[in-house]
Amino acid sequence: MRYCLLLLILAPMALATGPMNDRAVKKDLGKFQGSWQAVSVINIDGKPASADEAQHTRLVVKGNTFTLQVKNTTIRGTFSIDPTRVPKTIEVTLEGAKPEDKILGIYRLEGDLRRSCFVLTGKERPKDFPSNGKGYLQFAWKPQPK
Repeated sequence: MRYCLLLLILAPMALATGPMNDRAVKKDLGKFQGSWQAVSVINIDGKPASADEAQHTRLVVKGNTFTLQVKNTTIRGTFSIDPTRVPKTIEVTLEGAKPEDKILGIYRLEGDLRRSCFVLTGKERPKDFPSNGKGYLQFAWKPQPK
């Protein structure tokens, strides 16, 4: 009986979070759209990429798809976000990869600056943006001028 009562109380609350979550996703997803220029890149070994490499790192986002261009290398894929989690989370699936090989990360929107931090497949999602970036791939992006 108590279990049924608890379900009756909690069910409307669970249903109410759906539309709120959808609105939050749409809002943040809208901020991801367009062409982006890397401001900084920290490689998986924890070292910053050269200014030249960062300057030649661009990202184009349309809906939930992206194209990442680093000099002569192009990487495509899809992503999903959850802006209701703390920190906000992002999951990336590279083109041609299996769905279970998602790359887990977090992101932060700070005005026109968008930061993201990822781990390689099979590792635990970062809990915050690390000051020692070893083992993480980090990007800071600004919108590319039109």
